[in-house]
Amino acid sequence: MSIRAAASLLVLRDGPQGMQLLLMRRPERDNDFRSGACVFPGGVLDRGDAELHRWCLGLDDATASARLGLERGGLDYFIAALRECFEEVGLLYVCRPDGDAADVGAHAEALHDWRHRLHQGQATLAQLCAAFDWRLDLRDMAYLAHWLTPVTRPKRFDTRFFVRLALPGQTARPDLGEALELMWLTPDEALDPQRRLKLLNVTQRVLHDIRGFDDARAAFGHALALRGVARVFPRPALDRNGPRFVIESDPAYAEVARLDPDGRGDVRCELEPGDVVQLAPRLWRVSGEAANIYVVTTLTGNEALLLEAGNTDAAQQQALHARWPQAQVAPLADSGEVLTVGHGSSLKLLRHGDAGLTYVLVEESVAIGDPPPLGTNADGVEWLAPRRGFLQRITQR
Repeated sequence: MSIRAAASLLVLRDGPQGMQLLLMRRPERDNDFRSGACVFPGGVLDRGDAELHRWCLGLDDATASARLGLERGGLDYFIAALRECFEEVGLLYVCRPDGDAADVGAHAEALHDWRHRLHQGQATLAQLCAAFDWRLDLRDMAYLAHWLTPVTRPKRFDTRFFVRLALPGQTARPDLGEALELMWLTPDEALDPQRRLKLLNVTQRVLHDIRGFDDARAAFGHALALRGVARVFPRPALDRNGPRFVIESDPAYAEVARLDPDGRGDVRCELEPGDVVQLAPRLWRVSGEAANIYVVTTLTGNEALLLEAGNTDAAQQQALHARWPQAQVAPLADSGEVLTVGHGSSLKLLRHGDAGLTYVLVEESVAIGDPPPLGTNADGVEWLAPRRGFLQRITQR
């Protein structure tokens, strides 16, 4: 399944209830998860966007690419966001060659025709700029977010989100093709369940990220100051209410990504006492009310060793007895000592003193228990199976 590069624009202004954003309602279409959704103006990058490089003011490709963390091609994302904004909602961010404001309002009728021709593929925005001797104004354009569509979606987009302040003297109007209706709302109004807006997960998250500012300029200043914007890649998972998506800030994200790299959506993102999860070929977790219990096995599973199994709760005891009735509790050992489980499973014990114990399951490169102490020689250990919570990646120190 191909992933299409896309760009979207948050247009901000001040309203009676505070900072507002421009949302557009998409048409109802079969087999499209965005059908009827309220979204920000935006769309996929177009081949014609490269023609606009010479008609841009404020950014070149090298600077734009650096801001997006790309080697090249970053300018096309900025261009696509503004082009789509003009095509879908009629707001045109252009200026004169010297940077002074362009009198867009004086050409409203002609621009209506140009907008129609752009939709029909009969003209390009580069041709529009050439006709009026305007420049696409990329000054004061902030980079806010980067999202990759989950693998479960039939259409996938790698989307960059930008922020601009609304233009004085221009009125947003829907194209009645991609945008059936426009609405200026505060983030809280858009997120209000009583409005019953259909909001995609990414739209909800971006609205949450941009809320809480006193006015539009404060929100824009926040976005403008951001550096090192990380890509957000939602992954499907299961909680007690059914399917949902998790993102990098969710505690279960790293575990879901490891156990379900293909996006089946069958990995749980909540811990329930008695849950049994295989974290690696030789490692299992049994969740409990107070702490996790871990079971190390051979690859064939015919031998098993329980780590710190003295304080199990009833749900854990039931799960352990049902799955590993003959399992042995790991014996006390000295720091650095290696315990073996059958053939091919090795546990190295690291002792923390009062901080507790950490084992390293050598063949799986997993530390089990508390985080390895600073200064510990844990080269090659990539994951931590903690006493509480989900499997985590270990940050090299």
